[in-house]
Amino acid sequence: MDINKFKELLSVPTKTYKESKMIEFLVNHLSKGGYQHKLDEYNNIYVTKGTLVEGEYYPMFISHTDTVHELIDQINVKEEYLVRPYTFGKDFGSEQSLCLKGYDNDGKPTGIGGDDKCGIFICLELLSRLDKVKVAFFVSEETGCHGSKMVDQEFLKDVGYCAQYDAPGDHLISHSCMGTVLFDKDGEFFNTSLRSITKSFGNEMMVQSHPYTDIMMIKQKSDISCINISCGYYNMHTANEFVCLYDVERAITAGMNMVTDLGLKKYEFGYEPPKPVNYQTPILDFDQEEDLFYDGVHHLESIDVLEEKSGIIIADPYDGNEFYIDDEDGYKLYEILKERYR
Repeated sequence: MDINKFKELLSVPTKTYKESKMIEFLVNHLSKGGYQHKLDEYNNIYVTKGTLVEGEYYPMFISHTDTVHELIDQINVKEEYLVRPYTFGKDFGSEQSLCLKGYDNDGKPTGIGGDDKCGIFICLELLSRLDKVKVAFFVSEETGCHGSKMVDQEFLKDVGYCAQYDAPGDHLISHSCMGTVLFDKDGEFFNTSLRSITKSFGNEMMVQSHPYTDIMMIKQKSDISCINISCGYYNMHTANEFVCLYDVERAITAGMNMVTDLGLKKYEFGYEPPKPVNYQTPILDFDQEEDLFYDGVHHLESIDVLEEKSGIIIADPYDGNEFYIDDEDGYKLYEILKERYR
């Protein structure tokens, strides 16, 4: 893995709706490499490599070009040995790994934007290493998947399956996003992919629900199996975000192994809209309401709250959708609710 190339990419400042520098970086890279690519009117980038023969379909890999971090003049990328923090159900212990972290010119952590520059780098590596592949980079994911909502559906017609790299850690696979199911858990695509990914990362994978990311839009606009995979960023959306090089390297290997094991086939999986959820509060008499709030805990089965070391996960039992709130945002929510319901 070319660490200097990765550092160069990580040093490009980009924020939702302010992604011109990253778009320019990618277009220059693709042009120099001689890759067939195009921009649409929204600045989504589409790349095709190789020519299919009859019966073949392209594997497709995607990522997004924005981050949540404010733009600064210079992101200085430094190599450091860091301990990976507890992340979505996994404790990494005290072992240190070689990582990349971003600082401003005053030496303050600035947020390196591994979400989703890791995904961009992995897509570029797979584009370089694979003979037949499609890659897409979508704008403005962080505030609602605005670029991928406008995906060119013609580009998807000869795609056999699609994978996104936009999950933290080294152990996560997204089965659904906001209630949109991405693949059949009992199907050939997932079982083959799971073996490939597990072999590549060398650890057990956790299959879970993701709040939202671009792969959700690809699934909603196509009949192919989709998946989202960990790509090695930590402390996402904070100034202390960093990237673990070992995890990124294994994520690249996972993509290579998936294509080897899945082949250039199409794995169909139809889109089914999430079932509507009734969020109406039940009408209760006083005695019922008192029973449901004993010990200060709300025991209605409308949501499920799971405590994490660094926050909480709130899960909807009706459609399996989950979203994560870290301790900082949890405290803000607490203050809002305390003010509203005091």
